[in-house]
Amino acid sequence: MFSRRSFFQDVALLSALARIAEQEGFAQAKDDKVSNFWDAYFDEAERDPNQISRGSNDGDLMDPTKKVQLIHATDSGLIYPDGIDAKQLLAESDVVVTVNPSHFRPAPDDHKAISRSKGCQIRVDCVQTTPIMNLLAPMAWAGLAAWSLSKATESASKVSDLNTNPVIDPRTGKQKIAIKTTNGPSPPELKDLDFRDPNAPNAPPHNQVILMGGSGRMALNVRGVSQNQRLQSVLDKSVQYSSLIAPFFGFAALAIPALRAFTTLLGAVFNHESVIMNSLPQQILATQDASKNPHDTSAVRIVSGDYIAIPTSQAGNLKGTMDQLRIVNGWLVHQDGSKDLPPEQRAQDPRIPPVTYMSVSLNVQSLATAQSNKAKGG
Repeated sequence: MFSRRSFFQDVALLSALARIAEQEGFAQAKDDKVSNFWDAYFDEAERDPNQISRGSNDGDLMDPTKKVQLIHATDSGLIYPDGIDAKQLLAESDVVVTVNPSHFRPAPDDHKAISRSKGCQIRVDCVQTTPIMNLLAPMAWAGLAAWSLSKATESASKVSDLNTNPVIDPRTGKQKIAIKTTNGPSPPELKDLDFRDPNAPNAPPHNQVILMGGSGRMALNVRGVSQNQRLQSVLDKSVQYSSLIAPFFGFAALAIPALRAFTTLLGAVFNHESVIMNSLPQQILATQDASKNPHDTSAVRIVSGDYIAIPTSQAGNLKGTMDQLRIVNGWLVHQDGSKDLPPEQRAQDPRIPPVTYMSVSLNVQSLATAQSNKAKGG
């Protein structure tokens, strides 16, 4: 686990950097498309759930072709959320969703875009539409993975022949090791991307989101970003961008206006370069009642299990193969791939279509069950 500062220290640092950027004229020129996106983003996050959305809001996205498409993994292959039967949803009213991001793997073109930026941000937000108590406003949970690494990353893997038999190096008598050099930044594993309580930064994270009424909103955004070099030049050399919020930053149960302010600070410190995936907060339905009640036409059903999020423009790449693909330990693998290889190597199978994806595991349970488990120490 990586060390972290408290939420307030991070915000104070970002606030100071943003102020320097604005005062010295170092901030990136305003991008109307990005600015309009975040305005629409928080309008959607704060929209009254009784005001049902019937139309498309794709025009508010930074790049509609990179709109996020959620796909559910089953024992018989991948399916779109509309293939989830409403009877599979929980019967209880209030639920707790445990969100565990796993891996992010960019397709070749997106990997090149990230390489040009030399940095990337992955952001996962969950927003309540109904507060826990009438006296409280709906809350938001957010996790951010950000990194800017060296121009090349080396990885090692064991060499096997076409029959998956190990290839022995005659000089050492051991299985050969292949070293692969990949240009551009390498994303970290997302298993440590979690939601933490800003008032108790040392408390163990649980990645749990409380959705009263069984419904809420979720968003995923992946962008290529670059360091603000002019801002870096005025910082002490001991302060590096990679130490600001990287590799992981998470907080839980935060008021939506505070999340908006944090987003503004990030926009002043990092330069937007490219869109890999983008989405506005989209309604999710976790219970049967939520599915029966009036809801947005774009709402998606969720049950416990593994998911991948991909850009809609790449959905066609999966056509004809979805029933042959599985998710194993967060990696997209082919059903006929060798079970003797670790999942990260099976994920390199050429039979897997070239798609950018982020994998995430969701566990949906009733609020009563979650409270009972917590009381038992679970």
